Amino acid sequence: MSFKRNPNKEELIKFADEIRLKCLEMTSRGGSSHIGSILSIVDIVTVLYNCFINFDIKNPKDPLRDRFILSKGHSGVCIYAVLAKLGFFKSAELDSFYKNGSKFSGHVSHINIPGVEISTGSLGHGLGIGIGMAKAAKLQKRNHQIYVLVSDGEIDEGSNWEAFLFAPHNKLDNITVIIDYNKLQSLDTIENTLNLEPLSSKFISFGWEVFNCSGHSHDELIKN
Repeated sequence: MSFKRNPNKEELIKFADEIRLKCLEMTSRGGSSHIGSILSIVDIVTVLYNCFINFDIKNPKDPLRDRFILSKGHSGVCIYAVLAKLGFFKSAELDSFYKNGSKFSGHVSHINIPGVEISTGSLGHGLGIGIGMAKAAKLQKRNHQIYVLVSDGEIDEGSNWEAFLFAPHNKLDNITVIIDYNKLQSLDTIENTLNLEPLSSKFISFGWEVFNCSGHSHDELIKN
C-alpha cells in the first residue's frame, strides 16, 4: 500500500494554506457555517495526513490502512478538502458541497466518499468507534493505527469518558486521540459552559500519555 507522504516544511505550509482557501470557498459557495471550527483543525489534519497516516488512494479500504475519525463532524469541510487534494476524488466534485442531492453534506459523511471512515456529527460518538477499531485491531493482531480528532466541548459527553477509561485498561497503544482545545463551545467559552480543567491531569490519571502543543504549529505537532 502507499505510505504516508513526507513533505518538507514549505510544502506543509503550502498544503495547509491551500486547504484553508478551499474551505473558505466551499462554505461560502454552499452557504454553510462552522468555519471557525473548520479552520481550527486545518494544520492538525495537514500534519496527520502528510506525516503520520498510512493510506492508499487506489485502495481506500485496504485492511492495512490507518484509520482517521473526525468526531467533530461539523468540521467535515476540512476533511473533504484534504482528501480531494490527496487524490481520493476529483476536487471539482467539491463544488456541489451543501447543495441539495450532494453527497458532500455539512457534517462529514462516509457514504460514497472514499477516504472517510465513518459519518459523524452527533457529538460524542467518534471516540467510542475509534476505541472499538483499536480493540478490533489488537484482536486481529494487525498493526495499523487509529487516529481520532475530537473537540473540547464534545468531551462533555459521558460516553467519551467511558472510552477514555477503556483504552488504557485494554492496553490500546494503537490509538491516538487529538483534542482540538480551542476553548470555544457553541456560543460561549469552555470555561463558562463546563470547565474541563485540569484537563491534562485527568488523562494522566486515567493512564494516558499526554502531550500539549499548539494546534497551528507544524513543528510542534510533528514532534509530539
